[in-house]
Amino acid sequence: METPATDVLVCQAEPVSRLFGGLSTPTRLRILGLTIGRPLTVKELVILLRMTQPHICRQLQLLCELNLLIRASASAGGRADSYRANEPLVLMAVDLARISLEAEADS
Repeated sequence: METPATDVLVCQAEPVSRLFGGLSTPTRLRILGLTIGRPLTVKELVILLRMTQPHICRQLQLLCELNLLIRASASAGGRADSYRANEPLVLMAVDLARISLEAEADS
């Protein structure tokens, strides 16, 4: 008998794999960490991460496609678009990682 978790893994393996793939690089994890609680522009992320704008933009696009990052439109004052983490989803993923790391440390 399949459980809800089994059902997700069997029937939705591809989207689940894409979601975990979105969390699989240090750069994307850093972007998510930096954008929890405060939106940042591409320029700010380029400066903070010391990476090129095209590289940051590719990472942002992927994170937005996975709904891990939310793009905010430019303000009326002309400020560039900003990005912020989809906090509930990101925090659940971080909790899962923390639990896994603690279990690994205990074994």
